[in-house]
Amino acid sequence: MMEKKGVDPRAADVVKQMARKLQDDIASFGRYRRLLPKTVPQFRDIRNIFREIDGLIFAIQERLPDVVDKLPPNFGQWVVRQKLNSLAIFTDVSHAFISNPPIALTQSLGAFALLENEHANFTEVLTYFDMLVMEAGIDDKTADELDATRVKIEEVLKMIDELLKSSPKVLQEF
Repeated sequence: MMEKKGVDPRAADVVKQMARKLQDDIASFGRYRRLLPKTVPQFRDIRNIFREIDGLIFAIQERLPDVVDKLPPNFGQWVVRQKLNSLAIFTDVSHAFISNPPIALTQSLGAFALLENEHANFTEVLTYFDMLVMEAGIDDKTADELDATRVKIEEVLKMIDELLKSSPKVLQEF
């Protein structure tokens, strides 16, 4: 098989190493389902870990077209399933945190901006969630689990909407 022009022959090995790191990171990230954040800074830390995982997934997906023929079959679908898995973990953590928010999330001046940011993020996720499920090529049992995640995303959005109504607005200069 001919090498694609300009593609390092070790690129597939790099992608496999990234995939192993992704698998380890998601396994570690899964523990946050049990160790729920109690403060806004803890939640932000978890959000940052989720973003790092998302960035790694993006980096893998960016390299896939050049090395897909040197990877196991359905590797692309596996990557999408990992994205869904990390999203499900973060959704569970967010749902638990926002359903029982600390006072800093409901009454502090910085809460409004955080809530708006989370609302925008979850709205974006909801728009591409169904596409990810189809791309992942998953079985019915997993589809049912992901339907539960979709419902939780919708619930998180509703809870954030309610918190935004009572949260102090950001002060603006005139």
